[in-house]
Amino acid sequence: FVFLTGVTKFAQVSVFSDLNQLNDISMDRAYNALCGITQDELIKTFGPEIQRLSENEELTLEETIFRLAKKYDGYHFCEDTSVGLFNPFSLLNVFQKLKFGNFWFQTGTPTYLVDLLKKSDYDLRLLLNGVEVTASAFSEYRAEANNPLPMIYQSGYLTIKAYDKEVCLYTLQFPNDEVCYGFLNFLVPFYTKVTDDETGFHIAKFMRELKSGDVEAFMERLKIFFSGIPY
Repeated sequence: FVFLTGVTKFAQVSVFSDLNQLNDISMDRAYNALCGITQDELIKTFGPEIQRLSENEELTLEETIFRLAKKYDGYHFCEDTSVGLFNPFSLLNVFQKLKFGNFWFQTGTPTYLVDLLKKSDYDLRLLLNGVEVTASAFSEYRAEANNPLPMIYQSGYLTIKAYDKEVCLYTLQFPNDEVCYGFLNFLVPFYTKVTDDETGFHIAKFMRELKSGDVEAFMERLKIFFSGIPY
């Protein structure tokens, strides 16, 4: 028995290849929760760790679980989106360091993905509110500039957020805040005049201005962001 995981699917290279006998369980409902941690599992298994984190962050247990879910939950790998999955890597780092952070995104920078996106004219704004696609649109193993969705999805930056069984359409979206802000934070310097050092500052300011309702400051910051993007 061998269990293989990776970024992209294996191509069926030959009729006589042993890899053609693989059982692809990527979107199999029976194995939906195999590679993640559900909220029930989180609470039952990591009670002491959640308690220590809440004390360190000066939050209640309920507030701590809510923040953990908002930042690290939200993965779904099949049509059934009733139970979300937490990123195990991020959770373990949170409990070890006793603070919230963008741990998964720091494991590697998706330079190949950025190069692919720059070659395409794909509107990244669609990803913020979710994009409806067929299964073949994001499960294809070939990476193409005219359709970067398979690479974005299979790299873990998008997940299934909803499924319309009447028309067989999947809604793909960022799974959580860690991935969303990490992805945008990394891409901004490639599309604007904002430097790497300034990106985190501006995104933090965006969030603060939106929460406080400071529309004027928000719009002024948007001008800075988009001033370097060609029409």
